[in-house]
Amino acid sequence: MASKIKVDQIQTGDGTGTIALQNQLSGMTSASMPTGSVIQVVSADIGALTTSSSQSFVDTNASIAITPQFASSKILATFTFAIAVWGQARARGGYQLLRGSTVISGGATEVIQIREVSGSSQEVTLPVSLSYLDSPNSTSATTYKVQIVATSSGGNVQMVGQGNTRPGNMILMEIAG
Repeated sequence: MASKIKVDQIQTGDGTGTIALQNQLSGMTSASMPTGSVIQVVSADIGALTTSSSQSFVDTNASIAITPQFASSKILATFTFAIAVWGQARARGGYQLLRGSTVISGGATEVIQIREVSGSSQEVTLPVSLSYLDSPNSTSATTYKVQIVATSSGGNVQMVGQGNTRPGNMILMEIAG
């Protein structure tokens, strides 16, 4: 038999008042959620791998959109994937996170060095967990995506996604501001 606790009021700790409980949660909407509450979650797996030898950033299959319910909301963007670098001696690669076409983490002047390799036939694969708390100040559909770059001539970089040996995923959470 399941137990239930039924009360109409709770007395405050110092005994100076009571807290009425009747219908406190009925009719609760996302607009009435307190700051820090999760309003919605959008998630997806990262598609097939993306490979590049370009020394300019290129789009990957790691792209996901959310439509915030409130302009005051924050978006917690989390991307988990693996990235591989190979090629000539000291090949390097990097990645960056964008909201639409705006770089919000990493970038051309802040390329995140993954790892150097010594020797033309070596490959280094590393797991990446990227999280960023953003304030898009919008209620329009907002896309977050990851781009990759080979930061040295003769190098290759690859984002490993779903269906490969190191699957990846993307999660966007709207948080009440």
